Amino acid sequence: MPFVLLDSYPLSLITNPAAKEEPLACQRWVKQLVRNNIVVAVPEIIDYELRRKLVFGKKLASVQSLDLVGKMGIAYYPLSTEIMLKASQLWAWARQTGQKTAHDEKIDIDVILASQAITLASQYGDYVVVATIDTDDINRYTPAKKWQEITSENCFSSRVR
Repeated sequence: MPFVLLDSYPLSLITNPAAKEEPLACQRWVKQLVRNNIVVAVPEIIDYELRRKLVFGKKLASVQSLDLVGKMGIAYYPLSTEIMLKASQLWAWARQTGQKTAHDEKIDIDVILASQAITLASQYGDYVVVATIDTDDINRYTPAKKWQEITSENCFSSRVR
């Protein structure tokens, strides 16, 4: 079964309580993927990245929506030691090859997200793609597409066989 891991921007759209065009389109997109047996998941590091901003901004309705994403059929993937070990390897590789995605003092959430995608793909032997708006940094490590470009059809046609 293919996996779509949500980056913080599409997750922020899904949890946006305002009934505006882009959030509604993103919510419909997730529902369609789930109906078509695509595992849509929130990586723990992305939950942290978005939640800290919402809590700081006192956006309580959005925090409550984030707490309820499971009701939309969205899975939650916690971090593990394996994921963090892989992330440290990716972080070092990026710096050794001049491709870092954040300052050395930063946690580099993109590397942790990519590590989670790589780990899921190796565990399940299936297609994993990160849904985002900025694909450049994540594509260094693992497949990433703009959320609007991900469909059930291209998830299944891209599967590892």
